[in-house]
Amino acid sequence: MELKVVLKEVIALHEKWVSSEGKEGTRLSLHNAPLQEADLHDVNLQDADLKGAKLSVADLMRANLRRANLREADFWMADMKDANLQGADLQGANLSEVTNLTQKQIDSAITDSNTVLPAGLRRG
Repeated sequence: MELKVVLKEVIALHEKWVSSEGKEGTRLSLHNAPLQEADLHDVNLQDADLKGAKLSVADLMRANLRRANLREADFWMADMKDANLQGADLQGANLSEVTNLTQKQIDSAITDSNTVLPAGLRRG
């Protein structure tokens, strides 16, 4: 089965899990997943576990990443315009050269000294 189809299915199960407060569906857990160039705009990934995911050049515009585990994820050149990063764990994540990322988004997330930020942004 094609990765795009599988990804669409697991995202649908995750969105069901979020909307039912865990009573239905399944929490998305994709450690170290190869999601380069993935189209995830407007997707609800709240509370998802994407530790170490490879999200370089991904479209994350308006994605809900609230409280997601994004530790050590690679977001190189991803588009994060209007993505919700409130409470997202970005410790050790590579956000170098991410486009459309704001200081407000970084301030709402959890970062550490190993989080690589784009030029002009700083840890809160």
